[in-house]
Amino acid sequence: MLLVLKRIPLLNMNELSKQEQSTISVYDKIAERWCKENSRVVLWRDEINQFHDLLPKGKILEVGCGGGRDAKELISLGYDYVGTDLSEGLLTEARKVNPNSVFENASLYDLDYKKPFDGFWCSAVLLHIPRDRAQEALQSIHRNMRHRAIGFIAIKEGLGEEVRYEDDDQSNGRLFVYWHDEDFTKLLEQNGYSIALKGYKPVSDRTKWLAYHVSVE
Repeated sequence: MLLVLKRIPLLNMNELSKQEQSTISVYDKIAERWCKENSRVVLWRDEINQFHDLLPKGKILEVGCGGGRDAKELISLGYDYVGTDLSEGLLTEARKVNPNSVFENASLYDLDYKKPFDGFWCSAVLLHIPRDRAQEALQSIHRNMRHRAIGFIAIKEGLGEEVRYEDDDQSNGRLFVYWHDEDFTKLLEQNGYSIALKGYKPVSDRTKWLAYHVSVE
């Protein structure tokens, strides 16, 4: 049975909230340092292997590729890979790590590919999406996937939203949005995703990841 979604009206890319714009701006400024700090360990190696078990080959879209750390692992598995991000600073770093791969500056809300993908990778991206736009983001991904495409989504466990500032600079901050598993599971199901695998990865007292391998219905 094909699920018909109630489509959420898309905002123009220029209508990103101030917090979203600020988050992108901060990543542009700290991209090189942030990538060095976060590229030493591949956090999702087990999850990438699980993704590969579910989708051994095909064309995949990474939504929010960051500095290209996960891209390197996914590309090495032979996928036909396209990476997207809104931070030019992070895209520059991703291209350094993966010089022969495709990376595009594209908004999560504005994804519009002619041919559907076989799968997607979306790690720590909805972490920066306002709660009231999460449904819009999930539907944007959904529209660019074939039926029964395989996806991976990682979010942080917690409650509410907060803005974190870099080096006590109150002029620019990054938005962080947290979810409980019950609420996010419901959101996935409401927007045409069935859950194949769930994972829980506590990294520290402050950082506990919720991970979902999903199928696009």
